Order: sequence, then structure tokens, then C-alpha cells
Amino acid sequence: MKMNKLDYVYFLLPLILWPLTFIVFSNYFVYAMSVSTVILAAISILRYRDRIFFASKKHADILLYGAMGAVALYALFVAGYYLALFTGNVAYVKDVYTLIYSQAQTILLVVLLAIIGICEELYWRGGIQGFIKKNSKVFRNMPWVASSLFYTAVHISTLNPILVIAALFVGVVTSIIADKYGIAASAIAHVAWIEAIIVFLPVLAI
Repeated sequence: MKMNKLDYVYFLLPLILWPLTFIVFSNYFVYAMSVSTVILAAISILRYRDRIFFASKKHADILLYGAMGAVALYALFVAGYYLALFTGNVAYVKDVYTLIYSQAQTILLVVLLAIIGICEELYWRGGIQGFIKKNSKVFRNMPWVASSLFYTAVHISTLNPILVIAALFVGVVTSIIADKYGIAASAIAHVAWIEAIIVFLPVLAI
């Protein structure tokens, strides 16, 4: 896969931003993640826009598969929560909620989560996945495999194994949706799921 210096910077940025967000600036996590993802999304739009598959021409597909993706993710996370309870790893789940809830009031949190969800899609399932699809011989027909694995690997820096597994779920579901229907659909799935799982129907309340 041919890459220039800017491409390397583009790919490597999360390896710097994620540890800063989750560890160095963990006391300001939601705000730090918002800034990090906005930076990545801005670069994606400014320099990699031609590689981004924004949306299917069928608007009904965008809404349908976006909604289906959100439901699938929520179901996976509920199942994952009960598995964490069964295996004695629920503390990792609670750590994530504590990290988020200590940051912002509900209305602001809803807005910031939406920004994070949209910006993550622009970068991971937009610029990165589009770049892989157009430049990789190995993953050209299945760019979602590479982008979801990269997304998962970056989360290892969070030092939270449950969050790494969660990233794999989110990465696979949204990457497949984005590959087939565009990031408008994957953004709907991402934002609807994250708002539900964090604000409106958190698994800790089940």
C-alpha cells in the first residue's frame, strides 16, 4: 500500500491522541475525545474527502441500516454486559461509565457524544476505510476488516480489556455498514447507539 508522509501522519495520529485522551487527560475525557475526533474528522474532510463514501443514493437504506446497526450494537453491548457480570469483569464496564459521567451535564453530554460519533465515522469508516479500499491490494474487497482491526488495536492503549472488545464490536458493525451504505448510515448507527448506551438506556440501569 503506497503512502506518503501525510498518510503516515494521518494513520498514526490516533496512536498519539488515544493515550492522551484516555490516560493523560482522563479527568477531561469527554472533552478530550471531542477535540481528538474533531481533529481527525477535519483532516479527513480537508485532505481525504475524495476517499470517503458518504452515502448510498437510497435514503431509505441509510435510515434503515443505520437504525438496524444501532439496535445490533445495543444488543451486543447488553449481552457483553451480562457476560462481564458472569466473568467478574463488570468493574471495567463501570470504569467507562464513571469516566464519562464525571465530565458533563446530560444536555452537553448528548451533544458531545453526537460530535464524537459523527467525527469517529468520518475518520475511521470514512477517510481510513476509504484509503484502504482504494490503496490496499489485500483489503480492497473487504476494507472493513482492516479498519475495524486498526480501530480495535488503537483502543489497547486505554488499558481496559472490555473497551477493546467493545471497540471490535463497534468497528465491525459500523465498518460493514459504511462499506455498503456510506458513513451517513454508520454515523446514524454510531450516534443512536452511543446515546442509548450512555445516556438514555445505560446497561448499568438494566
